[in-house]
Amino acid sequence: MATRRTLDLNRIRELLQRRRREILSANEGAHRELTALKNQERDPEYEENAQSELADYTLSSLMESQRREIMLIDAALRRMEMGVFGECVDCGFEIPIERLEALPFAIRCEEDASIHELETRGGPMASPSL
Repeated sequence: MATRRTLDLNRIRELLQRRRREILSANEGAHRELTALKNQERDPEYEENAQSELADYTLSSLMESQRREIMLIDAALRRMEMGVFGECVDCGFEIPIERLEALPFAIRCEEDASIHELETRGGPMASPSL
């Protein structure tokens, strides 16, 4: 019989897989739009070119953001396959399921994540992130 945590982790796996499919589908649409935008004839008017450049930049940024999220999802799915998903990489204890539901890419428990952020930002005297 599966434990409650196993059932929760399976549910999170399904959510990650669904989100991955959604991103890939959206990315394909964005790629088609970007390609169409690049293939269209450019109007010599500056304002319209500026709008096209802004649309090009926006779509490229969106695609980069989606690429990063896919990488995080793939890493989480690999940790699931290896049987280490939900374990803090620093202390080895289980990450609470509530944290994993809110942040399925989490690799640290809340306490260790706070310590890691302080260390990365320059210690306790550093400015907190927003």
